[in-house]
Amino acid sequence: MLDKSETINYRRKYADQARELSAIDQVRATWIVVRQWIVIALGLAFPVAVIYAWTDQTDLLVALRSLSFAGIIAVLSALAASMVVVAGRQHALAVAMHDAVHYRMYESRKLAEVVSNWLCAFPVGLVTSLYRRGHLPHHLFTNQPNDPDWVVLSEDEHFRFPKQRGAFYRLLVGDVLALNIRRWWKIIRFWSGYSFIFKKNGGGFMSVSLRVQFGLFWALVAVGVTMLHAWLYFLILWLVPMYTLVLAFMRVRTVAEHDMSRGDTELQRTRHVDGTFIERHTVAPLNINYHIAHHLWPSIPLYNLPKMHAILMQNPEFRQRAALWRTYLGKNNGLISSMLL
Repeated sequence: MLDKSETINYRRKYADQARELSAIDQVRATWIVVRQWIVIALGLAFPVAVIYAWTDQTDLLVALRSLSFAGIIAVLSALAASMVVVAGRQHALAVAMHDAVHYRMYESRKLAEVVSNWLCAFPVGLVTSLYRRGHLPHHLFTNQPNDPDWVVLSEDEHFRFPKQRGAFYRLLVGDVLALNIRRWWKIIRFWSGYSFIFKKNGGGFMSVSLRVQFGLFWALVAVGVTMLHAWLYFLILWLVPMYTLVLAFMRVRTVAEHDMSRGDTELQRTRHVDGTFIERHTVAPLNINYHIAHHLWPSIPLYNLPKMHAILMQNPEFRQRAALWRTYLGKNNGLISSMLL
C-alpha cells in the first residue's frame, strides 16, 4: 500500500520537470480554443452543405419534404455525424475552460477569465468561476467529505460500481435520449449560469458583471440565430448534443477518472486511460485522460500533460502501482468494462 508521503515524494522527485512543464504558452492556449471553433464551424456547415447539394436550398424542413428516400438518409446521416463532432468539441470547450479554472490559460487572469467564459464556458451554459468554486476543493480533498464531486456522485446510484453491464449501457442510452437530464441537473447546476443569473445577488455566487455577460452572450446568440433563420439547426446541432451526447461522454469520463471507494493517495484514487482515437475526441478530449499527472500537478497546462506522463512512465514503480488503462470501453484492458458485471 502507498501512503500519503509516497505521493508527496513523487511531487518532490519530479518537481523540476513539473515546474518547467507548468510554463504557460499563451499562443498554444489560444490555438487550442480557436481549433475547437474551427472544427465546430465545419461540423455545423457539413449538414447544411449536404442539404444544399441535394436540394439547392438550406431550409431543413423544406428540404426534408422534397427529398427522396436516399436524400433523407443522406441528410439524417449528415446531421447525426455533425451532432457527434459538435458534441465532442463542446466537451473539449469545457476541458479548455478547466485549464482556466486552474489559472493555466493565460498569464493575465483577467484575460483568461474573459476568453474562458466567452469562448469556452458560456457557449455550453457554464461559468468558469462557478466551476472553479467546486473544482479546486475536489483537488485538495479528492474522494473525501470536503470534495464536492465525491459528495454528490457518491450519493447517486448511477455512479455506483460495480454495475450490471446492461444497467450501465441503459444509462448511456438514457443520456443520449435526454432521459437522465433531471439527474444530471443536480450535478451541473452548480456550474451553470442558468442556475444563478436570475437569483437575487446571483445566489451569492455570480456577480452582477458575470450575470450581465452571461445574459448578453445568449442574447447575442439569439439575435444571430434569428437573423440567420437557423433556430431549427441551432436546436438540433447545438442544444440537443449539449444535453444528450455530451452528458453520455461526461458519464464515461467521470466514472473512469476516480476510484470512488479509495482516498489515500493519487495513485490509488485517480486513473489514467490512454483511450482510443474516438475516445480521445469524445470521452476525453484535450488530454484530460492524463488524469494522474493532472492531479499530481494541477499547475501543468493540458498540452504538457503527455510529457509529464511520459516522464512518470520511466519510473518502474509508477508503472507498477499506478492505475493505468488502455481504453475506456474496449474489451481488452478497458476500464469501464472491468467495472461491469
